[in-house]
Amino acid sequence: MMSSTKVNKWGILQIVNMGTLISTLDVGIVNVSLPIMAKQFSVSLAQIQWAATVYLLTMVVLLPFLGKLSDRLERRKVYSCGFLVFGIGSMCIALSQGFVALLLSRCLQGIGATMIMANSQAMVRQVFPDHERGRALGVNAIVISIGTLSGPAIGGFMLEFVEWPWLFWINVPIALAACVLGMRWFPRGKSESAKTPFDFVGVFLLAAGACLLMMAAESVKKESAFSTVAWVEGMIGIALLIALWLQGRRIDYGVLDRELFRHRKVWLGNASSFLINLAQTATLIPVTFYLQSQLGYSAWATGALLMLQPLAMGVIAPFAGWFRDKYGGAAPIAAGSLFCALSMLFVALLPEVTAIGVGLQLAVFGVGIGLFHATNNAEIMSAAPASKSSLAGSLLAMVRYLGQIAGIGLATLLVGSMGAAGGEGESFGVPIRILFGICFLFCLAVTLAGRLLPKSKPETTGVSA
Repeated sequence: MMSSTKVNKWGILQIVNMGTLISTLDVGIVNVSLPIMAKQFSVSLAQIQWAATVYLLTMVVLLPFLGKLSDRLERRKVYSCGFLVFGIGSMCIALSQGFVALLLSRCLQGIGATMIMANSQAMVRQVFPDHERGRALGVNAIVISIGTLSGPAIGGFMLEFVEWPWLFWINVPIALAACVLGMRWFPRGKSESAKTPFDFVGVFLLAAGACLLMMAAESVKKESAFSTVAWVEGMIGIALLIALWLQGRRIDYGVLDRELFRHRKVWLGNASSFLINLAQTATLIPVTFYLQSQLGYSAWATGALLMLQPLAMGVIAPFAGWFRDKYGGAAPIAAGSLFCALSMLFVALLPEVTAIGVGLQLAVFGVGIGLFHATNNAEIMSAAPASKSSLAGSLLAMVRYLGQIAGIGLATLLVGSMGAAGGEGESFGVPIRILFGICFLFCLAVTLAGRLLPKSKPETTGVSA
């Protein structure tokens, strides 16, 4: 338990949101600077893309490991030091004089981001009682969405006025301030986690599988959805992840913790999160290309239309969190996934793929994820054992990134040549409708699976450690 329940919980939430924002923002903000960085370091665009990929890969690989480590150590120190490592990594990127140094610095920055993301949800659980967790995680879900979706826009705006290293310099004072505030404000807590061994075999299988799946996604973008290299990398990556699952069933201390996944809300919530994130990424990427290459919209107009999704989410998520805290999470999770499913029909069933249909899809899907994410995250974190809350939060973040990777793979499989040279005259209306139809089925599956969730109201007493 915490040393004291009298903590500035809403102030702590702002530090959590600060960490969530800079770690998710950096996923997208670097993409707009890649052409400039490629020119400076004299490498190809395919090579410089690894500056973005290695950051994501570091987080996917290390999230379960650092989540389990945080449950064994003092969470306050791991989380606060994550800001420090992130700031040092950002400074090293800004000072990099070579491509290898840049990649190593991005890995260091990714380690810091992982220390932050592995503990963000757990820290909210630690300071907020169950009946307030939905509202808190609703605000955090908005920050995740804003950070993920606004990165390219913010990066592009900054590059109009400053050189690319300033995209990373700006992280340094923010990270240092958050580190100091975290050490001062975060509650001290004694770990209740059992000292079990680390699953290094599982960590290796996860690292190799995730790396191969990312390489397959990169191969698809560079070549074609049906290239032999992409299929081989993808199949081996999937086989390694299946081996990871089998490894987790064989031992009690695996990366995919058996005790954690005995809770229905945990495994069902993570599976649902994977499918919703897959559907979001798989539909957002081709829509961006379609609006510009097929419908002739400018980058500014496309960006303005895409903002409908985070705006709708920002309006709905706090309400969803409040509803969950008062009446339970089953209804908003089911309603949210149903809205996500119905949004796909605006593109899948209309006679033509138009900007109006796309705008309706984005807005309705934004309502859906506003209802779903905050509630689902709160349900998972409340159902997980207190001694494994950092591990539960880290797995939730890892599943989000794996869903995004799978979404990229599905989108490139069906409409991978959109926006590529030689594809300008090709019609993508039918493949896009097929893509949205598949995502409709995924979201509908989440709605139907929600019937398996137990109908229970949040507890109104106590704060978990």
